[in-house]
Amino acid sequence: MIPNNFFSLGVMNLQVALDAFNQELLTSDGLVLVDFGAPWCGLCRFIQPITDRLAAEWGGAVKVLRVNVDDNFWLPRRYRVRSLPTLILFEKGQEVQRLEHFASRDDVLRRCEQLFLARLRYVGSGACSSSLDPQAPPPGV
Repeated sequence: MIPNNFFSLGVMNLQVALDAFNQELLTSDGLVLVDFGAPWCGLCRFIQPITDRLAAEWGGAVKVLRVNVDDNFWLPRRYRVRSLPTLILFEKGQEVQRLEHFASRDDVLRRCEQLFLARLRYVGSGACSSSLDPQAPPPGV
């Protein structure tokens, strides 16, 4: 039986133990989108198929981790999650962007895809280096 303090990872729904959460963020070669939600949250259930679709379409470039805030109360506090759902994009363990307050499925999809494209272009341009602030927005965004 899988304990409640496990996380769902990507579309394959691999289970990642709580103590491996930081490891997933720090060792990922691409971007990591963390989806903070809860089973009772209607909008969270509403956007789950969208984050699954994004994970499938973006393959190895973006990994999706889901955090159930009811089972993992310290992570939402650590990342100052104030509303559900909250999507936080990480790159090399650093928060890059936070998405909250969605109007529709199309809004979620559009905002995530724009963010992924902008971030991947920024990284691919060589402009992103350890000397730059990882939280700084890419040029033109």
